[in-house]
Amino acid sequence: MFLVYKKNLSMSTSILIQVIITCFLGASSPGPSLLLVSKNAISNGKFSGSLTGFGHGLGIFIYAFVSIFGLGLINNFNPNLIDILTLLLVFYMLYLAKKIYKEDKLDQEKTTKKVLFQNFSDGFLICFLNPKITVFFFAVFSQFINDNLSLFDKFSLAAIAAVIDFIWYTSISLLVGNSIIRNFLNRGRLLNKISSFIFVAISIFIFINIFLL
Repeated sequence: MFLVYKKNLSMSTSILIQVIITCFLGASSPGPSLLLVSKNAISNGKFSGSLTGFGHGLGIFIYAFVSIFGLGLINNFNPNLIDILTLLLVFYMLYLAKKIYKEDKLDQEKTTKKVLFQNFSDGFLICFLNPKITVFFFAVFSQFINDNLSLFDKFSLAAIAAVIDFIWYTSISLLVGNSIIRNFLNRGRLLNKISSFIFVAISIFIFINIFLL
């Protein structure tokens, strides 16, 4: 009986390690989320970047949760709906590009609470409007989810994905949010111009992938 228990424990540990590694690789891949978190950390400080990461992690939890408990439904997911959500993501990133380009640092300092809430909501929306994350989690969890896993186990897997995402982006915020980098990139609105350009470029790339490829 001890051998059976040990085998099940080992299997659970193996699944956990694979999920952690896969989620970390997914979180650390470059993209608009990384750009947004870095930009907020440099412009407004480490806490703003971490708050953006928290909003993003909340979005990740929702997508991971839906993927785990709706694996059967995702197989029949309408691809047109994915394209529509992706198009919304394109428009949102163009909105971010415009907002960031016109951003005034002095105004930000006068509306700290408003800026912090905006940082959180931006992090959540840039994740929530990206349906490709669902496809990613479907590919990940479809390998591990089975009838032997309890409801708590499934919930834990979704929470692990969210926590890893939050830890990654918080680490990025602490790294790029230091005073030396902030003072250099915040001069002459250099950071705003670079971030706006990259958001526009990513938006165009995604739009081409949807309609022209």
